[in-house]
Amino acid sequence: MDKRILSRAGLSRGEIEVYLSLLKRGASLVSGIAKATGLHRTNIYDTLEKLRAKGLASHVVRENRKYFSAAPPERIVDYLREREDEVRAVVPELASYAKLPRSEAGVEVYQGREGMKTVLKDILDEGKDYCVFEEEGHIERALPHFFPQFNARLDRAGVRVRALAKGPIAARRLMRLRTLPEFIAFPAATAVYGGKVAIFVWDEPYHAILIRSPQVADSYRNFFELLWRQARPGAGKRARR
Repeated sequence: MDKRILSRAGLSRGEIEVYLSLLKRGASLVSGIAKATGLHRTNIYDTLEKLRAKGLASHVVRENRKYFSAAPPERIVDYLREREDEVRAVVPELASYAKLPRSEAGVEVYQGREGMKTVLKDILDEGKDYCVFEEEGHIERALPHFFPQFNARLDRAGVRVRALAKGPIAARRLMRLRTLPEFIAFPAATAVYGGKVAIFVWDEPYHAILIRSPQVADSYRNFFELLWRQARPGAGKRARR
């Protein structure tokens, strides 16, 4: 007989061995079960209790000694039906959990100039006003041809941006720029748009980290607002088109 079938029915290896021993031997003492299965007596007691809970074993006392017996094999089918009924009873509640609103949070890491373009295109696809912590125009040097096109598409889409920078950066028609105090520096540019945060790391081979989390985006946005109130109005240099 293929014991794996009983395993798929929810019986452990020990339960299978003890149950089959009882079926073959009939009413047995624990010592007899141990001899037939090679299992330790302590484990057998635990296993018999589990079989009893499943309705697959019982015992009688004769002359102050416990004899254990297996329930008819048909009881296994009954046991499975009972478990199925129990599972069916909770399916509606489980289904309701699957419909709960949730945050699809995640982190993606892109490498190289093409990876940075992927994240910038995501900003374009989002099509929402955003804010950015910039650092002296590194992105213009990393993407000298793509970045002016990116800015032009934002202007055509009417997307507004507020930027905090340490020095001159490419200006746009719909950009508001403020200059950060000297003691504040950012080693990477960080864009906050919609429910996402994009962090651009300028050390070659360049990396762009995209965080999809409304909670994280809100935290960065609150930090930006704090710095924005302390920053000085600035003027950007003309963007190349």
